[in-house]
Amino acid sequence: MISLSPDDVVKMLKVLRDMEPSYAKGEILGSMTVDPPQYLVEAFKTFINTNLNDLKLFRAAYELEVECIKWLSSLMHGDGYGLLTYGGSESNLTALYVLREFTGGDVVLAPKTAHMSIRKSCKVLKMNLVEVGVKDDYIPNIDELCDLIYRYDGRLTCVVMTAGTTDLGVIEPTDLLVSKCRDVKYAIHVDAAYGGLIAPFTAELDPSIPIFDFRLSNVYSITVDLHKIIAPVPCSALLLRNKELEELITFEAPYMPSGVNRSLLGTRSGGIAAAAWAAIKSLGIEGLKNLALDLVSRAKYLSRSLTDLGIEVLIEPKLPIVTFRVSNKDRVMKQLWDLKMYVYPTSLPNSLRIVVGPHITYEVIDRFVDVMADLIKK
Repeated sequence: MISLSPDDVVKMLKVLRDMEPSYAKGEILGSMTVDPPQYLVEAFKTFINTNLNDLKLFRAAYELEVECIKWLSSLMHGDGYGLLTYGGSESNLTALYVLREFTGGDVVLAPKTAHMSIRKSCKVLKMNLVEVGVKDDYIPNIDELCDLIYRYDGRLTCVVMTAGTTDLGVIEPTDLLVSKCRDVKYAIHVDAAYGGLIAPFTAELDPSIPIFDFRLSNVYSITVDLHKIIAPVPCSALLLRNKELEELITFEAPYMPSGVNRSLLGTRSGGIAAAAWAAIKSLGIEGLKNLALDLVSRAKYLSRSLTDLGIEVLIEPKLPIVTFRVSNKDRVMKQLWDLKMYVYPTSLPNSLRIVVGPHITYEVIDRFVDVMADLIKK
């Protein structure tokens, strides 16, 4: 094999990347990842060769992580405990591990709308997952969930609720569950990987959005992803209710200067802390709020435009996810992909999904709607 110079390697990678779908051209319509601003990429690169699990050697990186966790936790009305991770799946796995160790339980309850990482985590941790269905309005059957909480009392690790389901962006009513099941002790993990940085702001204008954060005493852990709205991949956070839970992910590591390892991983690049910190410092509460409200407004515009064409939108978006029904999902999806409009399928019959990220402008939306109008005519 012929060796290439570093410059040639980079040039080749750029050619390969240009062959992939483009955020800048508005081609990526269904992915929950975004094209991060360049300054956040630079922030990541600045700390890319540091290790968040080497607390003494890379103290600044660790302090950036602590500051980010405190900020994100305060947004969820928490007390500043948790850690940064490489994604929602890792955050969910870690949450279930922590709650298993804390409760001693072996059963996880979750609506069928839970992210696939919940099923994967239960398999890895050898826990029993019991799923409940959803009603016609795509809201979990809370009465059935309550019955199961009583049935598995003494064996329950946690109940998983989602703030921003994968298929529809539903914010499941964690507060309703807590109010209905009040006379038994149980923990709730909230997977707010998608909705965590959006729903707190849209809730200020929409009182119908359920409460899902640490204001509810049963909520012990919350997953929040920064890379689903602004930061480079990977960049997620697991927020925990108290120090006792945080200590369950601190392991003895005699070979490290600090003597400990935090998280289920060994090495964690400080780049995730730098990127998260830079995003939080540059946007702040007002910047994140404006971004969240803007994305939801664009999603509602897309929803109205599709409805005007006679296309059924499954639910009115409260998060920037628009899911719509088509007569033949596979055929329509292929036609759209042939036109470099990369929508995603869902687990629902004959439905496709668009996630409105910062790169999905009104121009991109109008272009997509025009294409859908042509497809309907044909």
